[in-house]
Parts: sequence; C-alpha cells; structure tokens
Amino acid sequence: MLLTALAIAVTVTGTSLAVWVIAKHELYAQLDQTLVVQASGGQHGPFGGGNNLTETIHTDGDPPSGQTAIPVTARARAVASGSESQYYVNATIQKIRWRELVAPVPGGAVLSIYPLKPTEHALGRIRFWILLVGGIGIVFAAALAALVASAALRPVRRLTTAAENVAATGDLGERVGVSGGDELGRLATRFNAMLVALEGSVGAQRRLVADASHELRTPLTAVRTNIDLLREGKLPPEEEQRALAEASVELAALTSLVSDLVELARGEERKLRFEPVQLDDLVAGAVERAQARAPQVRFQTALEHSTVQADPVLLDRAVSNLLDNAVKYGPEGSTVRVGVSRGEVTVADEGPGIAFDDLPHVFDRFYRSASARSKPGAGLGLAIVREAAEAHGGRATAESSPTGARFRLTLPL
Repeated sequence: MLLTALAIAVTVTGTSLAVWVIAKHELYAQLDQTLVVQASGGQHGPFGGGNNLTETIHTDGDPPSGQTAIPVTARARAVASGSESQYYVNATIQKIRWRELVAPVPGGAVLSIYPLKPTEHALGRIRFWILLVGGIGIVFAAALAALVASAALRPVRRLTTAAENVAATGDLGERVGVSGGDELGRLATRFNAMLVALEGSVGAQRRLVADASHELRTPLTAVRTNIDLLREGKLPPEEEQRALAEASVELAALTSLVSDLVELARGEERKLRFEPVQLDDLVAGAVERAQARAPQVRFQTALEHSTVQADPVLLDRAVSNLLDNAVKYGPEGSTVRVGVSRGEVTVADEGPGIAFDDLPHVFDRFYRSASARSKPGAGLGLAIVREAAEAHGGRATAESSPTGARFRLTLPL
C-alpha cells in the first residue's frame, strides 16, 4: 500500500511540476509577445509620475531627452551599441515588479516594460490549485491503495490463518476458500491440494503402522510360545521338532513381512536407478526362479521383445510378487500364463478368481479377502506391485473371470 501510494505521489508530483513549468512558460511567452507588440507599436502608458512604458536610447546609451524613467543598465547600453542581442529580464522599478524587453533598433535600442503582477497572480493561482488537487489526489490514491491492498491480500490472510491453525492443532482437514482464478486463487488451490496430499500421506502412514503392528503380533506371539515351550524342556522329542519347525515357518513369514514393510515404507523416498531394461528377459528370469520355488505349477510364457526405462531391482520385485501371487492361488498342477507385449506384463492363474467386492481393493496394503485369509502372507505383495508401477509412471490392474484372475503391470515404453 505504501509503495503504491508513493509511486502515485511521485507520478502526481512529476505531472504537477510539468504542468507548472508549461503554464509558466506559456504565460511568460504571452507577456513577452505583449512587450514586443508594445515596443514595435509605440504604445505608451503611465509609469510612476506619468512616464512612458517604452523608451529609446541612443547607441551611447543616453535617452533622447537626456533622462528616462526606465533605468538604463550596462547590459541595455551594450544592446544599444550592438555588442549584445535582444533580451528579456524581470526587474523591480520603484518597488514594482516588471517584465522588461531590451531590443536593438536603428540608432540605438528600445526599452519596454510591462507589469508582472497579473502574470505572477495567475501563476500563484495555478500553483495553489496544483498543490490542492495534487494533495487531494495523493491522499485519495493512498486510501484507494489501502482498499485495493486489503481486498487483494484477503486470500493471503486466509492462507496464513489456515497455516497457523494447521501448525497449532495438527488438523490437516483445514481448507481455504478459493475465490477467483488469479494468482492468489491458484495459490489457495495448490495449498488445499497440498493439505489433501499431506492428510492422505499421514493417514496412510498411520494405517500402515496400525496394520503392521497387528500383522507382526501374530507371528511374534507364535514364535514366543514355541520358544517358551522349548525352554521348559517338557515336550517329547517329536513335539520339540514340530515346535522348532513352526517357529522357523513363523520367522520366515516375519522376515518376509518386515522386508515388505520396509519396501512400502520407503515409498517415494526410494531412489530409483532408471536404465533401459529388456522386459522380456527380466520376466523370463523371474519365471525361472518361480518355477524352481513351485515345481507343482506349470508356467506358460509368451514373451515379446520389449524395452522400458525402469529400475531393474524394483521391477523384478514387482514381477516376482505377481508370479508368487498366481502360484499361491492356483491349484496344484494348474498353469500360470505369463505374457509380455509392448511394455505390459500379464500374469493369469487358474485359481478361484477375485470376488466382485474385493476387486477394487486387491492392491491395498494389508487387504486380504475372506477366501485369502487361510493363505500365507500379509497382503502386501500386490501393494508393492502397484507402488512399483506408479513409481515408473505406469499402472497395475486386476481382472477376474470364472477361470481365474489376470493381473496386468503396464509400463511406458
């Protein structure tokens, strides 16, 4: 507001000064023209005690009558002698302000004077009105700048209030009202989008911690129970071996769960190393490892040459999770069909398929359908697949049919 008022004040002052200079120049130009007409026309008027407003002097500087009411200066004598040109000057004669013209004429020079009072009075009025109107304009401009600044900065105050409320209360549900599509409106929109993203991130973090604590509790309890039984030493040898085997299985599940949690917790902070990856070769290697882990299932592949820009480690993890998921739900002796075409990996099993209500949630963290709760795992494998796809600018989708489920991992070529 102050800077705007200052800018307007400088502009008004500069304009007023220009008006003053132009008005003064025009008034003096008119007065000088009057002196020229007066001197050339021989007009006379009363001066003091009846003297003339126009006098002539010889080349030696003396008036024809020997005296003149208009003082003859050395400069006027120089004009009469021809050593200086015509000039105008303000002079005070008998305590009265005059405008004087000294111009050369044949045989000498002419001196002509005219009162300055009307011109100075007019300039005084002009100066008064310039100061009055300029001052009022500056005050009005300052008030208008304050009004405009207050209206323009109202969204900023709302943003400030919202930010202070979020900082003080931690309530990420705070939102700022958006009005207009100007810069401040777009800022408010971005601020709201940031709060939405932050609220979603914090909510996901809290859900991850809550779900992880729940999933970790079961294997830890089972391992502790088996170890306590072994420490008591009251179990028969065959029961001891069974307890050790169960503890080993639970520890393996716990290790897998922790590994998946770490992978998910890294989220966007994961530093990916993008490089050209032969997608068909990567999937072929993952299928070979999956076949070694699950000899009871047959893998059928149709791999077309396809190159993508991807992080090979994260992409291999996602493909392996898809294959493990197909093996988990496919019956023994079934076939898992794996395909690669134009940056898309498809994995289809011959399992029971996915229920319609479960289909939108299969990629959610820790989500396990009713039919899947008897299977090993914590419901994190497909969540890692989706995060890997999104990290590469792609997508992960699932389809279901009476003959099984089909998963697609699509990456940009």
